[in-house]
Amino acid sequence: MPFKMSFFKRIMLLMLVLLIPVMFLYSYSYQTSVQVIQNEIEASSIRQLNFFLSQVENTAAQLALHSITLSNESNESSVREIVQIDTKQSFFTILKTKKSIEDKLLLYSSSSSWKNNISIFSPVSGAALSTYPVIEYKMPQLEESLITKWTFYKKDQSNPDDRFTWYTTSPPSSRYDLASANLIVETSFTTDNLKNMLDEFVSSRKGNPFFYKPSFEPITNRKGNADHINELIQYFESHTPGNKGSQAQVTIAGKPYLVSTVPSTVLGWHLVDFVPLDEVLSPMYKSRNLFFSVMLILLVLGTAMSFFLYRNVQIPIRELINNVQKLKRGDYSARLSNQPKNEFHFLFSRFNEMAAEIQELIEKVYAEKLRSREATLKQLQSQINPHFFYNCLFFIVSMSRLGENKAVEAMATNLGDYYRYTTRAEKPTSTLKEELGLVNNYLTIQQLRQQIDYEIRIPDYMMNLPIPPLLLQPLVENAIIHGLEPLVGDGKIIIYMEFNGQHIDIIVEDNGVGMTDEKLQELRNKCSQPLTEEMGCGLWNVHQRIIYMYGEESGLRLNHSLLGGVKSVLSMRKGELANV
Repeated sequence: MPFKMSFFKRIMLLMLVLLIPVMFLYSYSYQTSVQVIQNEIEASSIRQLNFFLSQVENTAAQLALHSITLSNESNESSVREIVQIDTKQSFFTILKTKKSIEDKLLLYSSSSSWKNNISIFSPVSGAALSTYPVIEYKMPQLEESLITKWTFYKKDQSNPDDRFTWYTTSPPSSRYDLASANLIVETSFTTDNLKNMLDEFVSSRKGNPFFYKPSFEPITNRKGNADHINELIQYFESHTPGNKGSQAQVTIAGKPYLVSTVPSTVLGWHLVDFVPLDEVLSPMYKSRNLFFSVMLILLVLGTAMSFFLYRNVQIPIRELINNVQKLKRGDYSARLSNQPKNEFHFLFSRFNEMAAEIQELIEKVYAEKLRSREATLKQLQSQINPHFFYNCLFFIVSMSRLGENKAVEAMATNLGDYYRYTTRAEKPTSTLKEELGLVNNYLTIQQLRQQIDYEIRIPDYMMNLPIPPLLLQPLVENAIIHGLEPLVGDGKIIIYMEFNGQHIDIIVEDNGVGMTDEKLQELRNKCSQPLTEEMGCGLWNVHQRIIYMYGEESGLRLNHSLLGGVKSVLSMRKGELANV
């Protein structure tokens, strides 16, 4: 039977065919959306960091500009008066000048949004003034590398806060020889300003920004997670941020973060921010989980529905098909025992009724066929007995006319034995030994009429083989009448047995005049055709009886004999012999 997919498998396959493309398309759409969102987060993070850093650098640049402006003032009321403050004639004038300079320093300092301090120092006069809330300010020792750049200083005894400091010299060329400077201006701001801006920056977005520089403590916002920052700093020990900025996904505390870095050319530090991707992408994750939950529910419901259909449709159909196959194979006792409580109940009931009616009809037809077959066999067998009897009577009459009393006696004796054999209890079967005894009697009778030699070569262990009666005698009779009687000279008949695969062949050969190919083929055809009045009944009767008894593969075969006459072969299936 060719392979056919069951109904349940088809439903499941259909569900997969429908769900797999949907899941594939959604997965592709989801990945594309996540990638777009990540790209947008990366671009937005860089833009925000650059904007924030520009604000920081602009404010720092304004403070640096204050230092440069103060160092370049040239009017009489400028801070440059500190250079000649020791030349003032009166103590009151000196105090007034210092007060004027300090007011200007405070004015410049207060003009920035950042908390800062501005100090000036004159190497010429040795005087120093500052906005620092100290009684006497002292300028630290300077180096050429510290001039006109922001330098980070950690808190110390004189400065309780970390700070960035900018130094400007006047004239500008004195930066290479600080001893020749007339004025040095110092501008500084504490890291609290950066922390305040970081706090304000982080309050409006997700993230944890901070300033980072190798070998220094980070400048962090006050709302961030210090543990996460420390873990990220450990990551930077082996992945130093580049001078052009970078972005990377880093696992912090077991979760993915988008880390963005932007270098500050003004401060010399990196502005770092790391955003938790799980929190940013959580709406996408919820949408994904909801989608797959719906797909799972659909799959479960579809499987349940398919199982329901399989149990209530496929199983009854399969049971119905199996029982139909049983009927096809000839098992007419097939019945459907399960009676579902649905539409199949009607089909199952009608099938059982139909199978019962078919079984009853088949049994009737089969019984009728057996009776017809039995009647046909008896009728065929009855045709042989009169045919042989007529031949024997003609012989007795002939011998009586010739005065051959011994021949008549022998014929009568053998004829009596023959009829005793054929009429005893009307046995439907005989043994090969009994059938050969009948043939031996017949050949003895024929030897009285003409010179005939015969030879029977049948193994003793086959003598009890059951066969229908009167099968061999018509073949021997046909060989004598049509083969040996027209022969000039002595006739010979050989009877022997051969085993040919699943068949047992009993062969009768003669050395008679034989037949042409055309006559032999005509005789074969007549044995296979219905009996007519013009046709002799001996060979046809034998052939039809063998077919009735042993099936279509058995029968009588006629061929040329190597002895010169005709070779008649009775072929019988071994498997059918046990049923005879």
